[in-house]
Amino acid sequence: MKTLVAYYSRTGNTKKVAEALAANLNADIEPIVSYLKDKSMASLAMQAFMRVRAKIGPTTKDTASYDLVVIGSPVWAGKISSPIRTYLAQNKKKFTSVAFFCTHGNPSSEASAKMLESMEKLAGKKTAGMLDVAANDVESGAYAEKVTRFATALLESPSSP
Repeated sequence: MKTLVAYYSRTGNTKKVAEALAANLNADIEPIVSYLKDKSMASLAMQAFMRVRAKIGPTTKDTASYDLVVIGSPVWAGKISSPIRTYLAQNKKKFTSVAFFCTHGNPSSEASAKMLESMEKLAGKKTAGMLDVAANDVESGAYAEKVTRFATALLESPSSP
């Protein structure tokens, strides 16, 4: 199964999870570059809350050529990051199969679960799987086991191409 892991990361947490997923899935990786001018958390949270699409740089991977695209976003104000909102909008007609992951600072996963469901709606595809990772799991290294379980589930999923 040809797989792509695409992600946006502001602090590096989503990047760490994306890199671990790509390694576990033997996948290509695509960092999403954002041209956000004001990168203060207050501004980013407001953009996410208002569902603004950020200007992103050109991507190098054609999502249509992948069996599965795993997309990662930080949670901002309980919402999808604006760069990933843009990426989903630009690529939703090209996805064959998708899975999602998010990173967040909140110990509760209620907001992240809702955000992951929103990513599924924006992508226009039923997800092959969802993973949420708290920042303290990234800091402690506990995310690695979660990533391995998630990757294994994706590879064994009957819905995987």
